[in-house]
Parts: sequence; structure tokens; C-alpha cells
Amino acid sequence: MQAVILAGGAGTRLRPLTYEIPKPMIDVNGKPFLQYIVEWFKKYGVSDFVFCVGYLADKFKEYFGDGSKLGVRIRYSIEEQFLGTAGAVKLAEDLLEEEFFVANGDTFLPVDIDDVREQFKKSKKAGLMVVYDNKEKAAENNITVDENGLVSAYGKKEQLKKGDQLININSDKSANYQFVDAGLYMFKKDLFKTMEKDKFVSLEADVYPELIKSKQLFAYKTSIRYYDLGTQDRLELIRRVFK
Repeated sequence: MQAVILAGGAGTRLRPLTYEIPKPMIDVNGKPFLQYIVEWFKKYGVSDFVFCVGYLADKFKEYFGDGSKLGVRIRYSIEEQFLGTAGAVKLAEDLLEEEFFVANGDTFLPVDIDDVREQFKKSKKAGLMVVYDNKEKAAENNITVDENGLVSAYGKKEQLKKGDQLININSDKSANYQFVDAGLYMFKKDLFKTMEKDKFVSLEADVYPELIKSKQLFAYKTSIRYYDLGTQDRLELIRRVFK
């Protein structure tokens, strides 16, 4: 199986650290944060990676190269302009298998990758989202799961960025959000075939609402906490946890 890593953002909330290094490449106890993600996937036999990069893309190439030093294959899809999370996947379309994982390059989730893949196949849906039950109150809930195990509502408090513009996600204010989007997904390639290439498209604002409407987004529930690099405080937490 294949993992697509979304790592094209500028990491503005972690400046000045990210003026010279992209957020997923920030050092965590002696190696880039992104390396922990790659090594976790490799543990489950995933050895084919596509890095969707943009900001300071050369930093990824300089460190990881073709992936051979980690015993994996890494190829790069480089955005000349920011295309959003779904637009980045579309740009990499020629490198994609028929089914693949997508992971945020700034989020580490030590979940059973084999089980995620098995549940995705059993679901026969176009997409899967891993959702955290938030027992540690790591973030604000933003996911509702219905009685059939499908994501039925998606919200996001933080605004998305499209260059200098901010994009609001139309959150359902009446929804009973029970879970948190944990930053790990699986998709069928067919989902991206009708998208226009080189156009800004967001998973959060464009794709998830359509999948929810068509009942095609399966929720994989987990009690395993994820860790993300969103802020300086979270970075310090990660450095403590990963020691």
C-alpha cells in the first residue's frame, strides 16, 4: 500500500522556526517529525510514499532523497502554488495507486495501520477518516458519527488559508460533535478523477461535505491520541512524549 503525505503548508503559526525549515521537518529529539510518520507506516509494510510538498520543498529532498536510506521509496509532487489538501492529491494523481492512505505531515497517530486498511476495504466506501474519541480533550470535537459508522457532520473552528485569503468551513452548529479528525485517511483514486487539475480544492471544505452527503465517508474510531505540530506548546509536548 501507498501513503500520501500532505506537507505543503508554510507553518505560519510556528514562525520563526518555519522561516528556514518546513513544519514537518522540524527536529524532534534528533530527527525530523516527518520521519516518525514514515517509520510508523513502514512498520506495517507501507513502503511507497508520495510527498506532496511546496513550501521549502528542497528541504525534504535534501534529507529524505529517494527514501532508500530508510528502506522505502519516496517520490515528490511539488506545488508551484498552494492548491489545498485535495488539490495537492489531485496534482499527484499520476503517482497514485487505486487505493492509498493520506496523512497530514504535521500529525502523528500511532494507530494499527493494518486494521485501518482492513476496515476501509470492508466498508466499501470512497473514503475513510480516522476519528479520535478525544478522551484526553486534545482538541475541540469536530466530527459526528451516525449509527451506521459513517461521518455525518464535519466542522472546523480554524479557518483554512488559500494564499492570503481565509476560507470558512460551513460547520453545522446544531451537530452533536463527538470525535476529532485525527489526520489519517484512506481514499479510492476514483474520488479525485473528476477534479480539475491545478485548481484549489480542499478536502475539508469541498470533499468531505460531498462524501458526507452521499454517505461515502466511513469513520474509523480510535482511543489512541494523535499529536500534531500546530503550535509551539504542542511541539514541546511532542518532544516530551517522543523521548
